[in-house]
Amino acid sequence: MKTLQSLLLLLLVAISPTSLAAGVPEGFPHADAIRLVMQLRGDEIQRLDRSPDWWHDTKERTWSVKRPFGPGIVDSTHYFQVSYSIDGKVVGTWSVNTGSGQVAGPGESIRIE
Repeated sequence: MKTLQSLLLLLLVAISPTSLAAGVPEGFPHADAIRLVMQLRGDEIQRLDRSPDWWHDTKERTWSVKRPFGPGIVDSTHYFQVSYSIDGKVVGTWSVNTGSGQVAGPGESIRIE
C-alpha cells in the first residue's frame, strides 16, 4: 500500500508541471516561476507535503509568487520569491530566476543578472 501511495505521488508530481503548462499562456512569468519550482524541486515538495492521507485530505494548498523588489538598480524582470502553503502555513520557499532557470531554497544562493 505504501509503495502504491509513493508511486501515485510520483505520478502526480510528474503530471503537475505538464497540467500547469497546458493551461497557462507562454511567457506568463509568475506561472513560469511556479513551473520551475515544480520541475526542479519535485522531490523536495513531496517531502514537504507528507500527510499520511494527502490523497483524500481537504487541506488547502496554495502557491504564492511575488517579486522581492520593484524595478530600479537591479533588474527584477526574472527574479521571484515562490512559496507553497498547506492550510495557511508556509511549508516551502524558493528564490527563482526564470531567465536562467535557477531555483534556490533557503540558504542557497541564486545568480541575479
